[in-house]
Amino acid sequence: MTNEPIYLHLKPGADPTDISACSPYVAIVMIEDDVTPEWRATISRWLVDTGCLYMIAWGQECALWDDVVDWCQLEKYDFGDYPEDSFLPSCWFEDYTLEEVFEFAKVHVAHPTVELRHTVLLHISACRNDDAILRAYADA
Repeated sequence: MTNEPIYLHLKPGADPTDISACSPYVAIVMIEDDVTPEWRATISRWLVDTGCLYMIAWGQECALWDDVVDWCQLEKYDFGDYPEDSFLPSCWFEDYTLEEVFEFAKVHVAHPTVELRHTVLLHISACRNDDAILRAYADA
């Protein structure tokens, strides 16, 4: 992975930008505001379609994000077999600090067949907080 993470802020309900140039990447999805189930599905599908090959969810309803990303990945391949290089592990951290999540990502995250080129810090919140999040990631 690259040393410098990519911070991406999304307000709940906002349209995501194309980040497929980051593919393949690990996404750390930090959910700090309520979202609709429809928007969660849209963003999960977007993660799958833009080359996320490892997803870590943290924050509000993070277990739901883990489930929806898994379903979107299965749906992409019509719930059948998919190539090994398209395997998308996902996990969620409900009772952990963000620093613990960042440390886990730095130490333990790896794809079994693909080198993950980037780390995308997807911050879902009404307000951006790139300086604090990037500093916390660097310090982890």
